[in-house]
Amino acid sequence: MMRIVHFLIALIVFAIVTIAVTDLLQERIFFSIFVGLPAGTIAGLITLIYLRVKSRGE
Repeated sequence: MMRIVHFLIALIVFAIVTIAVTDLLQERIFFSIFVGLPAGTIAGLITLIYLRVKSRGE
């Protein structure tokens, strides 16, 4: 059950970071989605790894 919760939290972080970075860079970079997607992916993976390691220690 906790794996599903961790995955959903990481997915939410991915979506928020992707949208935020894309929106912030929209005026400066035409294809800002190509910067937002990798940033969101990295943030989501870091969140997922952090949550998995934290729950393993408990």
